[in-house]
Amino acid sequence: MLSRLLRNDEPSVYVQAAWEDVADEALPRPRLREGLGASHLKVSTRVPLAQAWFDQGLSLLHLGWGSEARRAFAEAARHDPELAMAWWGLALTRGPGARFAAARAEAMARALALSEGLPDLEQRYIVAASLLSDKGPANGRHAFIREMESLIDRYPEDVEAKLLLAGFLVDGYEPDGRPGQGQPYAQAMLRDLMRTSPDHVGVHYAWVCATLPSSRPEAAHESALRLPKLAPGASPALLASGRLLSRLGETDAAYRVLEAVVETDDAYLAAESLPASFAPCAELAMRLLSQGCAEAGQYSDAQTWARRLRQRVESAGGEPQALLFAASTLVSAHLRFGFCRAAADVPLELSGELTAAERGLRDGMRLYTRGINAMDAGRLSEVERACDALALLHAPLSELRRAEGRQLCPRDVARVVEVAEQELRGALESRRGDGGRAEATLVRAWRMERRLRTAGPSAFSRPARETLARARLRGEREQKALELARALVEERPACGHYRLLLAETHVAMGERVLAVQDFERFLERWRDADEHLPELRRARTYISGRGRILRLVHTAEAPPPVPPDFRPLEKVSC
Repeated sequence: MLSRLLRNDEPSVYVQAAWEDVADEALPRPRLREGLGASHLKVSTRVPLAQAWFDQGLSLLHLGWGSEARRAFAEAARHDPELAMAWWGLALTRGPGARFAAARAEAMARALALSEGLPDLEQRYIVAASLLSDKGPANGRHAFIREMESLIDRYPEDVEAKLLLAGFLVDGYEPDGRPGQGQPYAQAMLRDLMRTSPDHVGVHYAWVCATLPSSRPEAAHESALRLPKLAPGASPALLASGRLLSRLGETDAAYRVLEAVVETDDAYLAAESLPASFAPCAELAMRLLSQGCAEAGQYSDAQTWARRLRQRVESAGGEPQALLFAASTLVSAHLRFGFCRAAADVPLELSGELTAAERGLRDGMRLYTRGINAMDAGRLSEVERACDALALLHAPLSELRRAEGRQLCPRDVARVVEVAEQELRGALESRRGDGGRAEATLVRAWRMERRLRTAGPSAFSRPARETLARARLRGEREQKALELARALVEERPACGHYRLLLAETHVAMGERVLAVQDFERFLERWRDADEHLPELRRARTYISGRGRILRLVHTAEAPPPVPPDFRPLEKVSC
């Protein structure tokens, strides 16, 4: 989709994208491939292969696979140098940011020069794209939309034009749940396209991407199921399917699709003799697989995927940025199960000269994991020192210039470090019994967490809302904790950790029947979990009738009866 290509919406594991420093004319020759969808727009060429390569480029453009789409358009231009629409495609796929402005402008100038005498439809496509090339995605947004609307009004049966406009307008959602500018308009267009073009892979891909961050991801369930069948050779389509299925709680199906992403990318690399860093989606799929295993209680598998990611980025040259993304994946896997010491022991040694953003992310992870390890050991003064050091770390990072392209942005790192500092400080305040201050701090962390850019590094700290719910339990605000736990379960229905939190909240409220039901649902979600995990023992102990009533009892209240075979519920680590 254009929105992904022009705004660099995906996390950037590697600093450079494939072939970004290679001129259009020097790009290596690709192969005509099956399993990418079947987009078609008749263009003015007498060379059948030029038409075939253009259509492949168009399919890849709809899927947001910019580097491979660029190769396809370049091959179309080789077969027919006079094909203006091939240069149109090269201009759109060149990459975001000022760094490639000259290359985009050169390709667009070629397209405009060759457009004289072309059919009106192709001229309209080229003029619309020139507005983006001249002014950029932000400044040229309105003019591009108006020109594409005029094209669609003149040619209402043109599916590709509607899909390009919808893919440009898809803009996600605000932290408060409101749709981004153009999002409802894009969704209306996509609904109509699904009715008129039910087998177009680009339509289903755009629909999944449009609804994934919404409060109604189930609306794209059918599209998520169809994508692996319509485009088995396109890992971006498979990745979108796996992400949506995971969001809906279909853990097994999501796991299979995300595994297929890695396999598809590896097959693509082997067929083209390319390095691992050229894979479009494998690294992100590995991070999602590690996260999915953690949600399902598969601690060993979560570590395995994180370590496979580490080995992969090391084989690709071991860029510090890529190594940090892999390290944060392993840190998150340990923290998800409360193994604070293991998180603190994740190696973060990096060679070579680091950027300010890379140093900030590395030091932030070190300080945070040391802080939670100290919290687990009860060394609260050491935790406070870690919080203060994190605060000193994120302030200067937020003042640095925003990075261009795929390089780690200091401001994104500053936000992630600030979230970690606020989450750790809120947990510390809760541990010290200052419930009101802890509540305010953790609410602030939660709001900042919602505003993290998807293109930046993911938060390496524990989920702020989960920490907030446990702080509310500690402060005897069970009803507020219950509301938050229910919201978390609704948002991630397959996450056993959230279901466990809901069960423990019902325990604290003295609602044994509901607690047992939620513990049973938790055990169902963790049916394939590692047997040594203490969460399993806690759930089984409570269900068997030997669980402790966690709700704090005031002195004026009579304590509940204790079963003869009472054994205290084990404490959650960290």
